[in-house]
Amino acid sequence: MTKVTIKSSLKLQSSRMENMKKIEKATIATGTGTAAAGTAVALGGKAVLWAAFSAGPGAALTGVAETSAFLAWVGGGSLAAGGGGMAAGAAILAALGPVGWVVAGVGAATAGIAIYKSHKRRRKSENR
Repeated sequence: MTKVTIKSSLKLQSSRMENMKKIEKATIATGTGTAAAGTAVALGGKAVLWAAFSAGPGAALTGVAETSAFLAWVGGGSLAAGGGGMAAGAAILAALGPVGWVVAGVGAATAGIAIYKSHKRRRKSENR
């Protein structure tokens, strides 16, 4: 091999390593962000929906009327208007917690695997 070929080969390998580091950082950040978002949905999703409803369509309602209208609103509208009604709204609210925790778990697992692979690759390169 000539000197030029060796230098270009080393530059290519260095470029690949830099790209790999960028991908690892992005994967860790994405996984961590997804875990945080899933936790927020699981813990605060209902409160955010309630606040949005109370500030807009449900501003003039109180008590049981407000609760019924909120459930119908979350469910896509009343049955008469072609929506899912209160039952669909209650089902959506009930699913927010478990869905949020699943999303958080997937995000945490993704970040954990990326961190593990990153450390494993670094140890391997240090032992060379």
